[in-house]
Amino acid sequence: MNSSDSSTATTSSRALLVYFSALVGREPSGLLEVRWRHGDGMKRRVYRVGDELGAAAAAIVELGSHTDVYVGCAPRRRRAGGLDAVSRVWVLWADCDTPEAVAALQDFGPAPAIVVRSGSGVNRHAYWTLSGPLDVEAATSANRRLAHALGADSGAVTMAATILRPPGTANFKHRPPVDVVAERLQPWQRVSARKLVGELVEPHACTSSVDRRRGADPPSNSSDALREVLPAVYVAALTGLTAGRDGKVSCPFHGEDRTPSLHVYEDPAAGWYCYGCRRGGSIFDLGAEVFGLSTRGREFVELRRRLQEALAAWAPAAPPGRAEHCRPLGHPANDTER
Repeated sequence: MNSSDSSTATTSSRALLVYFSALVGREPSGLLEVRWRHGDGMKRRVYRVGDELGAAAAAIVELGSHTDVYVGCAPRRRRAGGLDAVSRVWVLWADCDTPEAVAALQDFGPAPAIVVRSGSGVNRHAYWTLSGPLDVEAATSANRRLAHALGADSGAVTMAATILRPPGTANFKHRPPVDVVAERLQPWQRVSARKLVGELVEPHACTSSVDRRRGADPPSNSSDALREVLPAVYVAALTGLTAGRDGKVSCPFHGEDRTPSLHVYEDPAAGWYCYGCRRGGSIFDLGAEVFGLSTRGREFVELRRRLQEALAAWAPAAPPGRAEHCRPLGHPANDTER
């Protein structure tokens, strides 16, 4: 490494430490999750907030020179696990993945403390540093409100276990790779969650960025029995894959997933998420991927029908004790229960 490269690496490491300070908040016993693309899958490591953030920054700078790197937006409380390993969230974020969302971000107030250019077109990741932490449910709700207000991605990226590209790396989806750059890095500019999202409405949880671009109307039934089906049940019914004890399956949507990267969470509200291809969300999002349908507009009606058929067909093979989540959902009584 020549002197110029060394200077650049040092600058990137310092910026990463500032960035980390926002994400980990006041969690000295927490863990920072780092993931990177390796072959057709993903590798993962966690670093102790108390004394390993310097090592994390150095590792990210090195990895980010030749592969895609992602960092958990919230500190983890244990080494294993996904959403269930998160207890408190110290920042809120939005993935502004269209020119319209980026334009809305520029006019939004209060302004984010951190803005990262993600390396795909004009796309930006925005972070607001909070004056106090939120629990997982409150943070997800707040992120969805922000996404709705900005017209940003309101899918799985709003969940507390989200991983995003850190500054000082590169986006290798493009050839040549495009730098991931921090345009604003002022984590000390804190805001209360109440001031930030208190007046914002929460959208229907089934909205995705693809459907926003199509301009379709959201489905009107927000109390839906399909939303209460356990993720382990509908993942098995739709993909034929059964989650192991670690709650993971090999993702059917990207390449050869030798190290299972699709996490199947216990709570229907948490759903599923693949750390390899960054797909995830609810039962509707998985069904949309499997059947090639939209979660909005007229295609949503067909999506519901196919989900009901798939679950009804799979019900006889349901594991003991899960029958209440596996019975045929086409029955009228099931369409009205919570």
